[in-house]
Amino acid sequence: MDMITSKQRLLYTFVATTLLSLAGCGSSGSGGKTGTLSLGISDGPAHDAVKVCIAFDEIEFKGEGAPFTVDPGGIQNINLLDFQGANAAPLLFNEELPAGNYQWMRLGVNAVMGGTGGNGDDASTSLCAGDASYLAIDPDKGGTIHNLYVPSGAQSGLKLVSGFTVPVNGSADFTAEIDLMKSLTAPPGLSPDVVFRPTIRLVNNVEVGTLVGDVSSDLATAEACEPSVFVFDDGVSPNAIGTDADPAEYDPNDPIATAMVSAQVVNEETTYSYTVGFLLAGDYEVAFTCDGSTFEPVDGKPATIVAKEVETVSFP
Repeated sequence: MDMITSKQRLLYTFVATTLLSLAGCGSSGSGGKTGTLSLGISDGPAHDAVKVCIAFDEIEFKGEGAPFTVDPGGIQNINLLDFQGANAAPLLFNEELPAGNYQWMRLGVNAVMGGTGGNGDDASTSLCAGDASYLAIDPDKGGTIHNLYVPSGAQSGLKLVSGFTVPVNGSADFTAEIDLMKSLTAPPGLSPDVVFRPTIRLVNNVEVGTLVGDVSSDLATAEACEPSVFVFDDGVSPNAIGTDADPAEYDPNDPIATAMVSAQVVNEETTYSYTVGFLLAGDYEVAFTCDGSTFEPVDGKPATIVAKEVETVSFP
């Protein structure tokens, strides 16, 4: 199988829209046989945010029969910033489903214009308040709370429009990683709302590895720097995230994933590092950036991801 084509097929832009009621039930044509599915949620972080709370309220599946919904145990309001790198929040765990082939799944999200996201949040903990989605800005950068909403469209929720299989008497295990650097925008005139158009990579957990590395203090602490690492498909020169493309379209030149560079203090010595989890096995280009538009090195560094292993690429 061609690895780049495989990655592109598994990379989807989820078009976030206002929620409609999801209903119905059906079988995936497995003759009554079942399997289990686990689904985790992770994220690539966003600068200046201390909370990005996404309120998931249901998951809809379309097999060979009519669509049906699964309740994840009530509204799950998850602070994505608690689940970065190779960590994921369990949205479903060993959920029994009809075995067979599925055409798509859709994540229901409570994120409407003018919603109640952030009401009652006192920012004293990393926990999310209420049952609506919202963004909380670092107190050092203003400390404001912004309701998140997804623009309306033809479909509701966050829909994955490609197939997957739940094996008979077996299990399927996926992670959906939301790249927040590519998903949040604050158009003029919409304050306090912030637009949420999630860009999500859905990956099979048996096919992914992890990328880590160190960054020199000279790079990470440069003046006005917001240190990040961008990961691109093999053969793609490092470039800024596109802003003009239709959010429903996958731009092959956009980074596959992004990660913030964070500081760690050990024995009074500060070091800087990053982690990118849930990368499909294959070849990539990796680059450091302060501003999201200029890169070090300009042509990137090669990285080869092997399933269930850790690859190290550092920027000295």
